[in-house]
Amino acid sequence: MSLNKKQREILLKQHCGAINSDDAIDPKHYFFNKRKHSRKYRKVFQLCRQVLETLQFVLAEGDPRLENFSLVDVVPAPDSRRLLVIVRLDDAESTTATQVDQLMDLLVEHIPRLRAEIARSISRRKTPNLIFELSRSI
Repeated sequence: MSLNKKQREILLKQHCGAINSDDAIDPKHYFFNKRKHSRKYRKVFQLCRQVLETLQFVLAEGDPRLENFSLVDVVPAPDSRRLLVIVRLDDAESTTATQVDQLMDLLVEHIPRLRAEIARSISRRKTPNLIFELSRSI
């Protein structure tokens, strides 16, 4: 029996209060098969770690307006050609929404320089594209 996405969600909501990311996943293939999973994506996560270290170094010595940001994580989005950089504002309580937008625009302006530094630090034929997202958690 093949169900589409909406039918699966309706079926899941009937059996649980809230749908989580790990619902309807067979634990035999997901949780107990970590060896194959980690080996398959080892190089991708190694690249993410190298990019995170490079960005921490570049943002620490670059534009003083970027000192308000702390890097949380770098993850593939959806693969290693595009990386999602999750940042957090250090003084999020004292900044307004327009200031947050200006700071995010400032990060986007610095993407070419950041990618150039990443290209120097990693050994790949193509440098991944960067997408920035502001972390909502404190």
